[in-house]
Amino acid sequence: MAHDYDLVIIGLGSGGTLAAEFAAGELGLKVAAVERGRIGGDCLWTGCVPSKSLIASARVAHTVREAAHYGVTAGEPEIDLTAVWGRIKTIQAGIAATDDSPDRVTELGVELIEGEGRVTGYSEVTVDTADGSRLLDTRFVLVCTGSRPAVPPIPGLAEVDYLTSENLFELEHPPGSLVMIGGGPIATELAQAMVRLGVPTTVLEMAHRLVPRDEPELADRLGQILRREGVDLQLSTAATAVKPGGDGVIVETAEAQFTAAGLVIATGRAANVETLGLDKFGIPVSADGIEVDGR
Repeated sequence: MAHDYDLVIIGLGSGGTLAAEFAAGELGLKVAAVERGRIGGDCLWTGCVPSKSLIASARVAHTVREAAHYGVTAGEPEIDLTAVWGRIKTIQAGIAATDDSPDRVTELGVELIEGEGRVTGYSEVTVDTADGSRLLDTRFVLVCTGSRPAVPPIPGLAEVDYLTSENLFELEHPPGSLVMIGGGPIATELAQAMVRLGVPTTVLEMAHRLVPRDEPELADRLGQILRREGVDLQLSTAATAVKPGGDGVIVETAEAQFTAAGLVIATGRAANVETLGLDKFGIPVSADGIEVDGR
């Protein structure tokens, strides 16, 4: 039986874009790609690109501050956080206009469809577009829908304007001080960067060390470095409630409360799989994603 497409890709983040390029450009397959938001996904808009751009600015500030160690006379750097955030947006826009542009995708021979895709048959994807629903008949479906920040059920959290990696880089400049709930990779790199850029930052981590899934000795060393650089690192500490107050928000724990202008939630990621309809076809899914076998 002939199909309209060899492959339909749902999601054009890093995984989906690379798959589309390989399938259409290298294998010569007939490919359609479905994207509900911006091409580039987490890496371009909320993850790798903005965070590493931020880290680069923070590293420069740190080097200037520590210049005396290299025999160079300097002083406390003058930091323009609006300019730092503007630089991040400029870098994102440059990539969005070139490597991750819609034109580049279509030039590869991929049919780009804007809308929300879901699997409605063993060889069928339905896309809800601005003009209505569209049915795509395909040999194979590749799910590349990525993930989003997982938000913990902390009392009062819904009543404050908290930040995550999804909206932090959408701001014109960051808050003047931060409390971060979570001590994984995202919170750790953000906390170091923000303190290096002159933003007082507190990290609350439930475990007894940062990045608890990583090598313990290195994690302990990382904690020492962050504390030395000025991060207020609170380990074995769980947030019990959140409320507006002080400069912006108050985070309560069993032992104390912490006040800052802004709150960042960095407690892990949840897979974007709920709306795909995969459960109807016996495909087990959870907040961790789609269960796969050895192949």
